[in-house]
Amino acid sequence: MTVWGVGCHPGLASAQEEFDRKRFSSLIRTTPFVSEVGLDRRSKVPMLTQEKTFRVILQELTQSPRIASIHNSGACHLVLELLEEVPIKGVVLHWWRGTPAQTDRAVALGCWFSINAAGMKYTADVARIPRDRILTETDHPSGDRSAPAPRQPGAVADVETALARVYGTPSADVRRQVWRNFKTLAEEVDVVELLSPPIRRMIAVA
Repeated sequence: MTVWGVGCHPGLASAQEEFDRKRFSSLIRTTPFVSEVGLDRRSKVPMLTQEKTFRVILQELTQSPRIASIHNSGACHLVLELLEEVPIKGVVLHWWRGTPAQTDRAVALGCWFSINAAGMKYTADVARIPRDRILTETDHPSGDRSAPAPRQPGAVADVETALARVYGTPSADVRRQVWRNFKTLAEEVDVVELLSPPIRRMIAVA
């Protein structure tokens, strides 16, 4: 099952330079998912340029809420500041490496957190995230380099197993929890009807 989304990666200079607000606004009308938007301290794109693009994207998402996977590498504090300045629903913090205080702040803002195999190296940080705010991801091929074969976009069994150890629960319970969380998230931003029929059937029984 594939869901097409739209984004503007903060680490890609060409994407940042070519970002067009009207085009972005038009594209998100037909997708439930906005991905790889946000800030990246390691990017060669000037931070002011990244912030300008990200702020515009957040402003558009206040008008058309979507599930939004937000990049925050080395810029957790700035991302949270912008989310407080322009609050939106449906925020999923991707590859989150914030401090405990920043994690608590993100939870208070209503954020969700997507965890991949690489993120499970930091179990104490993951344990701080409430179970009802957890989602799984691979960020294939970058985020599942430490995962056992096969490495592919939908292979999250290893992440589920690792989360089960953190939360002291069977892996099957983790999978059920993640689907319940995804259902809640999709309903929160009112994008269920934009999902494909197979995914709608899955969340209907979550």
